[in-house]
Amino acid sequence: MSSRSIQIGDFRVVALRDANFALDGGAMFGVVPRVMWERMTPVNEDHTIPLATNPFLIEGNGVKIVVEPGMGHRWGDRQRKMFHIDFSDGHELTESLKAAGVQPEEVTHCLMSHCHFDHIGAACDADGKPVFGNAEHWTPEVEKQAIMADAHLRKASYRIEDLQPIVDAGLLKTFEGETEIVPGISMIQLKGHSEGVSLIKIESQGQVAVYWADVVPTRNHVHLPFIMAYDINAEDSWEVRNEWIPRSTNEGWVALLYHDPIAPIGKFAFDGKRYTFEAREG
Repeated sequence: MSSRSIQIGDFRVVALRDANFALDGGAMFGVVPRVMWERMTPVNEDHTIPLATNPFLIEGNGVKIVVEPGMGHRWGDRQRKMFHIDFSDGHELTESLKAAGVQPEEVTHCLMSHCHFDHIGAACDADGKPVFGNAEHWTPEVEKQAIMADAHLRKASYRIEDLQPIVDAGLLKTFEGETEIVPGISMIQLKGHSEGVSLIKIESQGQVAVYWADVVPTRNHVHLPFIMAYDINAEDSWEVRNEWIPRSTNEGWVALLYHDPIAPIGKFAFDGKRYTFEAREG
C-alpha cells in the first residue's frame, strides 16, 4: 500500500484527500498514442481516465501549510457527471485535514501552484467564503492576472469566483520568479503547463521534497515526452521537464504528486532508458 505521509526533516508532510475525478485520457497524454498510455491506467467508457486531487499538509516549525486546496464542491450536476467528480471514501479536504489533526482555522498558509479550477476550487466554501480564513494565500502574479482576465487562451480552466473572495478578504499574496514562504519552503515559478505553474520545494535537515503540480501530474507522466495536451506551451514544458526531472532523480528528492489516484508520494528513478516513479510504501 502506498504511503500518504512522510517526514522531511522538521516537517511532517501528509497527502490529504479531496476528490476523485476523471479527464480525457488523450488530453492527459498529449501526442502519446492510446495504445501506449492505456497500458498504464484504467480507461472509462467515455475515454476518460481516473485521477485524484491530493492536497498536501506541511506541518512543523510553527506553521501549518496546505499545498493546493483542491477541487471543492461548487459544481453543477452536468459538471459532476462530465468530470466524474466523486467525494466518497473520505475524499473531502476539510475532513481529511481534521483527520490529520489540523482545523481549517489553524492553517497559516495556503500555497496555490497555479489557479486552474481543479487546483483551487476548494479554497472557498459553498457560500463563497475562504476556507482558510486566517491563512496567507500565495500564487504567482501571472496566475492572478490570468484568472482575472476577461479573455485568456485557457479561460475554461480558470474561475474568477475561486479567487475573488480571497482577494477581497485581503488574504492573497503574489510573487514573480521564486520566493521563500517560510524558512525551508519555497515556491518556484516555471512555465509550460500554465504561464506561472510552480513547484513547491521543502528543504530541511538535508532532505528535500518537491510538489510537482501539473509539471508531473501522475506517476505515469515522469517519462519526459509524456506532456499533456492541456499544457499551454509544450516546448516550454519539455524544457522544464528536461531540467527538473533529471535533477530530482539525481539528487534523490521525494516527489509529491497531486493527480495520482494510487501513489501520491515517491521518488523518480532512471532505468537507463527512461525516467520512472517508485512509490513510497507504508
